Amino acid sequence: MTNVEALKAVYVALGGDTADVANALTIVNVLNAISDLLDGQDDAITNAEAIANIAAVASAIAPKPEQNKTVTPATTSQEVTADTGKVLAKVTVEAVTAAIDANIIATNIKSGVTILGVEGTYTGD
Repeated sequence: MTNVEALKAVYVALGGDTADVANALTIVNVLNAISDLLDGQDDAITNAEAIANIAAVASAIAPKPEQNKTVTPATTSQEVTADTGKVLAKVTVEAVTAAIDANIIATNIKSGVTILGVEGTYTGD
């Protein structure tokens, strides 16, 4: 989440309408909108409500711990997702080897052909 997006979230948490800041592209624009929202609106929300709203937004945009994952190739597609509360920093896909399929054996591969490191020995008709 960018700083502008975070400030837009603060604006909404303080009671502002999302549409009012939807097209704001700079921090200054959103800060001006927040200022306008709060100007002369002392009784619109209590300090406690404002603090709670800002705390909720801060929690939502706080950096999440990074996670690395390793994927072993398979014969089916796999979806790699981060664990709850984490973001993926790196996904490592292991090298494809003959272990991916039990049928990749020398006797199933034509002689003179190598597939995934397995040299074929099949000489049939």
